[in-house]
Amino acid sequence: MKNTEKVKRYPVEKFFAVRTISGFTISPDNKKIFYISNTTGSPQIWSIPIDGGWTDQVSTWKESIKMLQHFPKSNELIFQSDDKGNENMQIFRMPDSGVEVAHLTKGFEDSQCYFSTFNKSGTHFLFSTNKRLKHNFDVYIQDLKTGKSKLIKKFEDHYPTLADTMSSDERYITFIKVYGNINSDILLLDRKTNKFTNITEHDLSVNVSNSGSEFDKNNKGFYYISDEGREFKGIKYFDIARKTSTWIIREKWDVTGFKISKDHTQLLWIINKNGSSTPKIMNLKTGKAGNLKLPKGHYTDIKFTSDNKKLVILSDSPLTPGDLFVYDIKLNKLKQITNSLVGGVSEKGLTKASDVFYESFDGLKIHALLYIPKGTRKNGKNPAIVWPHGGPEHQEIHNFSKYIQVMTNAGYIVIAPNFRGSTGYGKTFQKKIYKDWGGAEFKDVLGSVDYLKKTGYVDPKKLAVVGGSFGGFMCMTCVTRRPDIWKCAVDVFGPANLFTFIKSVPEHWKKGVDELVGNIEKDKAMLKERSPIFFIKNIKCPLLVVQGKHDPRVVEAESVQIVKEMKRRKKPHQYILLEDEGHGFSKVSNQIIVFENMINFLDKYLR
Repeated sequence: MKNTEKVKRYPVEKFFAVRTISGFTISPDNKKIFYISNTTGSPQIWSIPIDGGWTDQVSTWKESIKMLQHFPKSNELIFQSDDKGNENMQIFRMPDSGVEVAHLTKGFEDSQCYFSTFNKSGTHFLFSTNKRLKHNFDVYIQDLKTGKSKLIKKFEDHYPTLADTMSSDERYITFIKVYGNINSDILLLDRKTNKFTNITEHDLSVNVSNSGSEFDKNNKGFYYISDEGREFKGIKYFDIARKTSTWIIREKWDVTGFKISKDHTQLLWIINKNGSSTPKIMNLKTGKAGNLKLPKGHYTDIKFTSDNKKLVILSDSPLTPGDLFVYDIKLNKLKQITNSLVGGVSEKGLTKASDVFYESFDGLKIHALLYIPKGTRKNGKNPAIVWPHGGPEHQEIHNFSKYIQVMTNAGYIVIAPNFRGSTGYGKTFQKKIYKDWGGAEFKDVLGSVDYLKKTGYVDPKKLAVVGGSFGGFMCMTCVTRRPDIWKCAVDVFGPANLFTFIKSVPEHWKKGVDELVGNIEKDKAMLKERSPIFFIKNIKCPLLVVQGKHDPRVVEAESVQIVKEMKRRKKPHQYILLEDEGHGFSKVSNQIIVFENMINFLDKYLR
C-alpha cells in the first residue's frame, strides 16, 4: 500500500489533550478500577467500573501522583508523590472516595521513600528510605493503626538496597541489592531466625540481573526474574528449604514482568521482542503454557482480579494511547474500558513505526524505529529528526509516543535508534556502553543518519538531532563531534560535563555511575574527551536547551553550563527553564510549552 494519504496537522496542544494512563489498581471487591491519568493536566487518581461506564476523578492532589496501590482488604488507597519533580518521594493514604489525605512518611520529607508491599491483612506496610544515609536505604515496616515505623534492616555500603516483597505469613522479606543497571542480587531475611542470606550471590565482574520476587501460596519459596547464565531474562523459582533455584520460564527474548493469580494456579508473563510485547500464561499445576488471545499491542501491565476470573490490562499501540481493557479468562473475551483518544487526535493524524535494521561501523546489527508520515514523497527533499533515547539503558518500543507523534504530525521523518547499551537485545549488547559514553554508541547513532540518506526520502541538509536525558547527552555529542551534519538540535535535560554530572547525581547512584560512566580520577582523560561542554566551539547549528529546575538526576547546572558557553561564543540558542518540573515533564502545561517551542524551532531551521 502506497503512503499517499497525507497526515492532518493538529495544533501541538491537541496531542497533550490525549489522556495518558500510567498505572492502575483493582478494588478488593473487583467492582472498580482506579488509575492514574493526566486528564486534568497533572497525573491524578480516577476510577471507572470494571465493566465500563462513568469515570470519576478521585484525587485533586497538589502534585503529580507517581504510584498507586489498593489496601488488601479495605476501600483505601496508598500513593506516592514528590515536590515539583525533586524525587523525594513520600507515601500517602486516602479513602478511594478521595476525601482526606494522610501523610504516612512524616519525618522522612527530605528523603526518598519507596513503598514495597502490604502485609496480608493490610495493617502494615513495608517501605525503604535513604533518610539516614543518602547513598543507601534503610527498610521500615509501619503500623498503619499507630503510625509508628519500626526499623527492619540497615544497609551501610554504597550499593543501594531496597525492600522488594514480603511473604503472606510475614516471616520472609526479600530485598534487591543493585550494583549496576545490569547487575543485582536478591537478599532474603528470615525474621524468625534473623538469618540474612544473599540467595543469588555471584562474581560481580559477571553481570547478573535479579529482581521482582513474588512468594508462592505456602511461602515455601518465591519466583523472580533473572538472567543468570543467559543473555536474556527469564523466570526462576527459589526453594527456601532446599536453597536451590530452578528455571520456570526461559525465552529467546527478555521477560519484562510477571504476575501470579491470587489462587496461585496461573503464571502470566510478558516478553519483549524488538520493542513489541507478547503476554503468555502458564498453568502452574500442569505446566501447560500458551499465548493469551489478545490483539497485537504494547502491554504495560496486567493484573489478575482477586477472584481470578479476569485480567485488567493496560495496553497501548503505536497509533492508540494507553487504555484499560478487561479480559474474561473463561469466556476468552476482551472489553475496552477507557478511550484515551477522546478529545485528542484522530488516528489519521498519527504515524506508525517500521522496524529497520542496519550495520554499525563494526558490523554490529542495530535495530531502529522509523516513522515516515503519511503522504511523504520519496523525493529526497524531506526534513528528518534523529531521536536517541534516554537511559542509556532503555529502548524505543512500539508504543504510543506523544512526543514522536507531535514531530511526525508536523511533517518530520523520525528515526529512533536502539544503539548499543539499549535494553532488550541481551546483556552483552547492553554492557557495550559501560565506560564508553560518547564512544561506539555515538557511531551507532551516526549510522542511523546513513540509513536515512539511503531511504530516498530525506534531504541530508535538513537534519536535526533531538534527545532527552542520555539522549540529550547524545544530542550534544552529535553537534560537537559531527557539527557538519546538523541544521539544528534540541537538548532536553542532557548532561554536558561528565565531571560535574558524576559529582551531582543522587548519592545512591554514585557507585553505579562510577562503573557505568567513569571515575573522575582514573578516567579523567576519557571523561574530558567525551564531555561536550569542552567542545562547544565546534557547534555550527542553532541549539534549543530545555531543563527542569528541580531535576535531581541531571541538575540545572548542566544546562546552565551549555547556555553560558553558547552565550560567550555568541552562538544561536534558546533556553527554556521549567520552574516546577524535575527530570521530565509531568504537567501537561509544561509539555505544551516545550513542544510548541520545539516545533517552532524545528520549523524555523529545517523548512
